[in-house]
Amino acid sequence: MLRKVVALGTVQNYVVGWVLHYVYLPRRAEAPQHHGAGHEAAHELSPALHFLRDSTLALPVTITVLLLVSLGVRALAVQAGSGPDTTRVKISFAMLTAVAMAVASGPEVLAHSWLFDEQLAGVSLTSQLTGVVLVTLRYAFALTLIAAVLFGVPWRAPRSTALGLPIHGEI
Repeated sequence: MLRKVVALGTVQNYVVGWVLHYVYLPRRAEAPQHHGAGHEAAHELSPALHFLRDSTLALPVTITVLLLVSLGVRALAVQAGSGPDTTRVKISFAMLTAVAMAVASGPEVLAHSWLFDEQLAGVSLTSQLTGVVLVTLRYAFALTLIAAVLFGVPWRAPRSTALGLPIHGEI
């Protein structure tokens, strides 16, 4: 299960990070405005490095949240007598993952603002925080649901064909 959680968490983390850095945030402001002392144009990160830095720093949080949600939904599914392949379990897993990721993205935005003293020009922190939470909610739900439908939920035991080859993209 851990390998599947790490794989899904990594994909989610970098896809949502890419959407935030290259789709959502550029529309909010042309460039970050730095307020701290010592920030000069020569020390600015390229957009690609900025995206990679922020997404990589968020990866442990994403994997931890996804693991906790996986364990919680698995326990609820077992208690309810639902199998891991039911539509209800897959949708519940996607919904709870999206909500947990969105909630976790709030403190991540605040930590980012504090660590790097960055703020979008002309955008209040509340507006930025709300936007990041909503983008995270939307994309985390879509990615988790797609993964659950295509590959199953992370705790599902791998199934194989008679030849021992994995099915449904299981590793």
